[in-house]
Amino acid sequence: MSAARQHIAILLNSLSPTGGIERDATKCIEALAADGWHIHLLVSFPHPDMPALLSHLPVTWHKITTLKRPPSIGQMIFIHQAQKVLNQLRIKYPNMHAVTFENHPIASIVVGCNSRRLWHQARKKFGMKANFRPLWEWWNTRAERICLKNAKKLAIYSKAARQDFIRHGMPEERIDRIIIPVNTDYFSPALETPLTERNEILIIGTNPKLKGIDIALQAWEKLHQQYPELSLRVVFRGPKSAAYIKRAKLPRVIASPLIDDPREYYNKARLVIAPSAYESWGNIITESLALGIPVVTSKQTPSSEVIQSQEHGEVFNRTGKNDHISLAHAMQNTLENTAIDAQSMQSRHQHLVNFQSQHLISTKWLCGVVQQPLKEDIS
Repeated sequence: MSAARQHIAILLNSLSPTGGIERDATKCIEALAADGWHIHLLVSFPHPDMPALLSHLPVTWHKITTLKRPPSIGQMIFIHQAQKVLNQLRIKYPNMHAVTFENHPIASIVVGCNSRRLWHQARKKFGMKANFRPLWEWWNTRAERICLKNAKKLAIYSKAARQDFIRHGMPEERIDRIIIPVNTDYFSPALETPLTERNEILIIGTNPKLKGIDIALQAWEKLHQQYPELSLRVVFRGPKSAAYIKRAKLPRVIASPLIDDPREYYNKARLVIAPSAYESWGNIITESLALGIPVVTSKQTPSSEVIQSQEHGEVFNRTGKNDHISLAHAMQNTLENTAIDAQSMQSRHQHLVNFQSQHLISTKWLCGVVQQPLKEDIS
């Protein structure tokens, strides 16, 4: 590999130990470093812990100054400032790719691009405002359109999103469907705390309606008397979910904050639920199975495809009507009919290992795509 192709830029508005995009990006940063790449991180708002967490990797930080609010203006400033940095870097590294995990129009590779169209449809279907911040929506729609037009390669986590982009004119050869990998060494069954000794049902999310916290509380209202030994732990960030919990006034609901190491919560869970109305992928499902925990999730979560038998959990379809009843039935069925011995925990873990080995994962895909020089047609 030539020196000019050993350097790569990654564009991120923020980078922290928590958060879906940030965790996915960190996995790819580590994979690229292991593959011999020097990574230039163009980031506006890094978590204070991230430089230390990535200090063992060949990383150069480039602070991109922008605004947090309003986000649309902040994004446009980010693009303008990041382009200046890229121009300078490409004087020295002419074939250097720019990778984004968001819709940054100046990137040559987009990982995890989502369909705004499908996102809007989901919000409308489940009673959420589709256009609550007009300028922000205008920017996201425009940024997506430019990414679809100009990026050399895009990776999509959802089969539905891939089909949507192709249906609306995206050349099929420029778009690949991948999955987000789980570190199955880090996420492995905690057999010292078997499922038989656990007494919590776990849900993790931020937006209470998008992540299904609202219907989870409704389902718990139906089930809590039947399972007096269990509690519902809701892990969230922000006041909206807190308000839902307060209004529900249900017994044995534990409100908890997001933390850097989610295993602290997972390893107390007898069952994990992820009843999202919309997801780009859904790490919670794969992380839970890697830890040997059964999962109940919605069909609208792309990673639900990993659930392939009763021993893995159950998938239900959200229709927008009586979803909490469907969720409650799936939870009850899984609690009553899914094995919870140590062998079953190990079996779920191995199933996830096998599933990942049979699919194209984001880290492997990205390490392959960046081998192609920027100035060549990599499709």
